[in-house]
Amino acid sequence: MDVVIYGFGPIGRAIAQCCVKRGYNVLGAVDIDPELKGKRLSDFGIDSDGFVKDSLDFEGDVAFICTSSYLDKVYPQIEECLNKGFNVLSTCETLSYPFYRYPELAGKIDEIAKKYGKTVVGTGINPGFLLDALVITLSATFAEVDKIRAVRSIDALKRREPFKKKVGIGLDPDEAEKMLKNGEITGHVGYAESVLLISKSLSFEPDEEREGQRFVTGENGKVIGAIGFGSALKQGEERIRVEFHAYAGAEEYEEITIEGDNSIKWRSTGTKGDLGTAAVLVNLAECVVTCEAGLKTMADLIPFRSKIKN
Repeated sequence: MDVVIYGFGPIGRAIAQCCVKRGYNVLGAVDIDPELKGKRLSDFGIDSDGFVKDSLDFEGDVAFICTSSYLDKVYPQIEECLNKGFNVLSTCETLSYPFYRYPELAGKIDEIAKKYGKTVVGTGINPGFLLDALVITLSATFAEVDKIRAVRSIDALKRREPFKKKVGIGLDPDEAEKMLKNGEITGHVGYAESVLLISKSLSFEPDEEREGQRFVTGENGKVIGAIGFGSALKQGEERIRVEFHAYAGAEEYEEITIEGDNSIKWRSTGTKGDLGTAAVLVNLAECVVTCEAGLKTMADLIPFRSKIKN
């Protein structure tokens, strides 16, 4: 399989490494950073003869797009890749369930993808797997679900620098709030998307979706990270809740509790986010090449269909 990396930052490079492990041919990468243009992928320890270019001067099977969290910024790149004959896998968080924030763009992507017989999926570790696809999979042993709560907790200091920046580490709380409001930092993006992916798979139509996040401060009064949530409510009752705790020194784990006719609690010792994101995308590459054309979500790709009772 011939693949290209669109956006050659830390995640893009991790995806390239995972592709090499899987035996895929990494043709090269696309990035607008002038300091990267013309460099060999082998300069970054990647077993490839490809180069970094500032345009999509490639032909292949799958393009991995890892450039932005917001679909309005990524849409032109998706369209470009489809026009060049690529299937698309992207880390864009809002593409994981684009009908929520970008319904018009979702419709356009689906139309173009079907025109060219290609598939587009937005996914990653979160949203994409830990707080949604994994929850859906664990619900397979239920005939009927009552409530869901899923938590991911990470020590933000162990993450890459761009992640530390987006959760406000080192900032004054007021400054962090201002930057979040102005879009200078994002915190985590994708709480509502995770909730709606679960809802779609479990035939649940919430009356209301909510999401929010707050900064956590340390002993010196500076921000050490953030905690956020997404939830789905029916008749005023919270039926689905996902949480992401990302601050300095946080215990690392994932915990999923599903109440219903076969209640369970699942807990892990924590998942490496960057490697996990890269692996989820690469492990779906063969699927997007062979599955039905159009815009798909993780909920479309998972066969299990339990149900949240009304």
